[in-house]
Amino acid sequence: MSREATRVVVTGVGVISPLGAGLADFEQRLYAGESAVRPSAQFSGATTAEVTAELTTWLGNKGVRVLDRTARLLSVATHLALCDAGIERPTEDGPEIGLVYGTMFGSMRSITSFDWTSVTEGPSYVSPMEFPNTVISSPGGQAAIKYGLRGVNSTICAGPAAALHALNIAAEFIRFGRAGAILAGGAEELCQEALYSFQHRGLLSPRGVARPFATDRDGTALGEGSALWMLESEDGAAARGRAPSVEILGFGESQDSQTTAECAAEAMRQALANSQISPDQVACIIAAASGSPTVDDAEARALFAVFNDDVPVCAPKATFGEAMGASGAFSAIVGALALHRQTLAPTPGATGAGLLSPEARKIAGDYAMINAASYDGNFASLIVRAWSGPGGNETSHAGI
Repeated sequence: MSREATRVVVTGVGVISPLGAGLADFEQRLYAGESAVRPSAQFSGATTAEVTAELTTWLGNKGVRVLDRTARLLSVATHLALCDAGIERPTEDGPEIGLVYGTMFGSMRSITSFDWTSVTEGPSYVSPMEFPNTVISSPGGQAAIKYGLRGVNSTICAGPAAALHALNIAAEFIRFGRAGAILAGGAEELCQEALYSFQHRGLLSPRGVARPFATDRDGTALGEGSALWMLESEDGAAARGRAPSVEILGFGESQDSQTTAECAAEAMRQALANSQISPDQVACIIAAASGSPTVDDAEARALFAVFNDDVPVCAPKATFGEAMGASGAFSAIVGALALHRQTLAPTPGATGAGLLSPEARKIAGDYAMINAASYDGNFASLIVRAWSGPGGNETSHAGI
């Protein structure tokens, strides 16, 4: 089956983020120019963007005790995405739904806690109930069990670029007829181990801020959360009577020993070529920039090389922090909202003198590019298009 044979569309969204639970809260605070980065309520001396919503509101109390925080975040996003797609719970005679999610660390808190107890107190003192949480794919399996997802189940580990890779892999499964419907995106929890690892590598801002592309940027601030899109074939969505919001188009990625301008530019050019569009057709860019002195510089130089600084750019990690495996999924939603509203969200803390603006900006066009960058040299770009029907004139913005 050729790539052109099947169009992959988005028919639902589930998001739990530091901006709140659900798309409405996410959109309202995003366009208000708020930042969720603030002194941590959990970790002394840290500045983070934390999910404060009570997760059991959606999960209930039954069977929740065995789910760690990453699994809970992913499960809430799964629940919200299924509901938004018009599927309260998959049934035997309904579509077989899969789950492909990206993460940087997975259930690191559970893994290190289990191992530490085993080493310091002995194997007989670890809880067998916690053992299933010690594999990085556990959250995806737990969410699939809880919501009856019988399709493909895969966990993608590619740092902060993981969610874009997950969206692309899920789209490819659908394009080539290997799946009909897949929930795809990312999830990540905040934990002491993640904070320590970023601090140890010098990636956190000593000032506790996330200032993407700023001349005085000195690192990032960590966030958390989960976001999933319901991806279906065009025919599958039509059979269920669902109006899509956006279409998944081209993807590009490049790997080097570290993220360079050439690496980032190559990923962007691949995404454009695979989407069969030119740079001047892109209405806006959702940047990967997080405040990293080196990665932000590479992306900025790549943007100028590919687009000549002519396309409006937003850097939403100033809003929700470096959410690691969830970042790409959050950014994809930012891109879809921009196409829906024909308005690009503001970037908190931007001066307006460079690529970014502290004010919302009008855009014109049907294509958005979403970028994601890991700290080990991987750069990914995804292009989405505002949905138009087979005739090219039917549009819908339901289920962004």
